[in-house]
Amino acid sequence: MKIKPELLQAYLAKEKLTISELAEEMGVNVAEVEKLLAGEAVCEKTAYQFVYYLGADEAQKFIDWQALDKKNPLADEEA
Repeated sequence: MKIKPELLQAYLAKEKLTISELAEEMGVNVAEVEKLLAGEAVCEKTAYQFVYYLGADEAQKFIDWQALDKKNPLADEEA
């Protein structure tokens, strides 16, 4: 999974969270959160923890669907 780093950075600022605090709350190591913030792909466990932490409705907004070459399954079907 890859996310849009600028959205996660904005979330951290809004919630006044540090990288280490987010890592602890998600149950992953700091290096995994740093990967998210660098726009790098993370392992399945980190992806799961990210979605679980934010909830699917919120997390889907952070995911870089274009970089994954996938369609957002939660997006409205309007076109």
